[in-house]
Formats: sequence, C-alpha cells, structure tokens
Amino acid sequence: ISLKLYIKAWCHRHQLDPTHALVLSGVCDISDEVLQEVLSSVKILGKTRIVDKRSDLTSKTDFVLVQTLTNVTEYILPDQVGVPGEVGPWPVHIIPLETEHQGDFQAKLLSFLEHEGKSMSDVKGLLNPLSLDVNTALINAISSLVDKCNAAPADIQSYRKLRMFSGVRPTPSGEEEYDAWAEQTTHMLEEWQCSDSVKKQRVVESLKGPAADIIRFLRVQNPKATANDYMHALETAFGTTETSSDLLVKFRHTFQSEGEKLSTYLLRLDKLLHCIFRKGGLQLADMNRLPILDTGSQVTLLYRSFYDRYLTHLPLTSISALQIWGLSPADYPYDGYLS
Repeated sequence: ISLKLYIKAWCHRHQLDPTHALVLSGVCDISDEVLQEVLSSVKILGKTRIVDKRSDLTSKTDFVLVQTLTNVTEYILPDQVGVPGEVGPWPVHIIPLETEHQGDFQAKLLSFLEHEGKSMSDVKGLLNPLSLDVNTALINAISSLVDKCNAAPADIQSYRKLRMFSGVRPTPSGEEEYDAWAEQTTHMLEEWQCSDSVKKQRVVESLKGPAADIIRFLRVQNPKATANDYMHALETAFGTTETSSDLLVKFRHTFQSEGEKLSTYLLRLDKLLHCIFRKGGLQLADMNRLPILDTGSQVTLLYRSFYDRYLTHLPLTSISALQIWGLSPADYPYDGYLS
C-alpha cells in the first residue's frame, strides 16, 4: 500500500482534513514535548497538534501524524524538520493536491495529438481491452490492513499517565507513597479499555528505582506475567504485611474517634477497603455494598425532618450512595453530616 493511501486512511480514521495534516517518519526516542517544540519552530505550519503515533514495521522508528492550522497544499514545505546537531531531521510527507481535472487532461491530450499529427482514433487502435482479472490476494491484504488500522486505536489513544513511584523512603519530591499510587493504579487498570500488554507498559512507565527492579526481576522469572501480577508483586514488597482477613477484621473494628469528623472517619474506612481489595479479600463490585454497623462509633443519627425543623442554620455536607444499618433489619439513606 502506498504511503499516500496510508496517510489518507490514517487521516480518515481520526476525521482529519488531509490538507491540514502531515506525517513525520523516522521518529525515534523523542518525547511529545520536544517534538512539539520542533514543529513550532516551523512557522509556515502555524499551530500544530500531535494526533497519533504508529510503529514503522520496517525499522525501529515511528510515524507521527500531525494536524496543522495551515493548508499544507498551499505552501512549499521543507522536506525535513529537526534541529541540526540535536534532534532529527525527520522526513515530511503530505498528500499532494490533485489539481488536474478531467477537462484539463483532455485538452492537454488533444493538444499533444494535434502536435504529433494524430487523432483519438489512432490512440484507440493502440489500446488492448483491459483484463478484468483482479489480484484477489492484493485486495485481501489491503482489507486486512484496513481492519488492523481500525482495530488499533483502543491501545494507542492518549491517556493520563500514572504518578511516579520508586519505593524509596522517605518519599522523594514528585513521587507518591505506595498506598496512594496503588489505589490510583488499581482503579485505572479497571478503567482502561486496552490489552493487558498495554496496561503493563503503562504501569512500568510509572516505576523507577527499587520498584522498577522488582518488576524487571518478575519479567525474567515469568515472561507471561500480567498487569495484576505486577501489582501483586509490588503489594508484597511495599504493601502492608497484614492478610486480607486481618484487614477485614480491622475494618469491622474501626470506629469513629472522639472529636473526629465523620468525613475523616469515612476516609479511613475507604483506605482500608482498598487495602482489602488489593489483598484479594474483596471484589471491586462489593466495595460499595459492605455494611458498616454502628457498634460504638461516636455518631449521633438524626431524622431529616428534625434537621429541617430545628437545625437548618447548620451547614449540611451531602454524601451520596451511603446507607446506615442499625439494630433493625431496615436500612436508611444517609443524606449527609453536620460539621
């Protein structure tokens, strides 16, 4: 398949106007920030945006699709872009504007024939009937390539990167403590709609130092390890030593301290729930349904009607999706708490 058709299909996939798009080839080991800075130095392009990247199967480099504010067919663009002696250069590819219409072609053809002393009938006599045989293998190959192009975007869409974690104590500036990092990562692994290999890559991108070493050793021992295996290995190294059963008992016996705000108390319970989940003692779907029994916490429950009648001068902080279970079999929706 020609590069022209490849660029055209790529632009169509991202709903881009080909006259406002270009492709860089041969890009390797360059961050988007550096690449964007190089593109900004080419003033003729105007404002640019990096849309997508794809690997070049013939080399260990990438193709980069760039959207431009300028109509690239109206100007003479440089053949390559880069910073001499620093990065690049990278070849620039665009789809040239097809300006020759059918009428223009016929006029030029007739002029040429007249100059040669020939006519259209002379041309027809030179032509043989075109064969209707079509290379089926070529059509199937192109169809397969188009299907792969349409199936690929789920794994290469832009995404919010995870925070950095190294496992070094005390926690360096710009990094997260393990519990906060693990909670965010566990949540994102459930949310990402992509293959497990991409999930593993994104987890590894957020690791360095001792944490990265642990995953590297795991990959040597088990090349087929999944993203969840990565998380279990990190949990073993940096997480709490308590088992899921111990944590569940601790959760059941975690009460509100005297003078502690209810919001702070609920936050402590939430952190315990996520620790239990990472230890495998609780399914994600059950985290919002685990009953909290009021067995001694310093909480005074009020009916909403009592608040509406006597306490409206106090601010009510709302909390959704929380229910209170008491000694009776009934449960009650929880509207919020008074500070």
